[in-house]
Amino acid sequence: MDRASPAASTSTEPVGHVRFGHARASTARQSLDAQLDFLTEAGVTRVFSEKISTRATRRPELEAAVKLAGEIRSSGVAVTLVVHEHKRLGRGIELGCGSFRGKP
Repeated sequence: MDRASPAASTSTEPVGHVRFGHARASTARQSLDAQLDFLTEAGVTRVFSEKISTRATRRPELEAAVKLAGEIRSSGVAVTLVVHEHKRLGRGIELGCGSFRGKP
């Protein structure tokens, strides 16, 4: 009987780890294609994307990604939020960095 885990033979990621991606463009005319391609190549399992100004005080998709990551982390699973460039987070960086402070 073969007891090898299918995940162990097909993935280099550790068990209990998920990758989310966030893509953002400042205007509706800007394309997300390069960011989405990068995130796909990075092996993300879900992408949160939005076209919203850097000056926006709320980022609904980034907030949703952080909320979901927190829920998953609370169950003991490691979460990585992947972005193409840190500037894609823009002024919302405090949201991304501070949300997990003090949690395992």
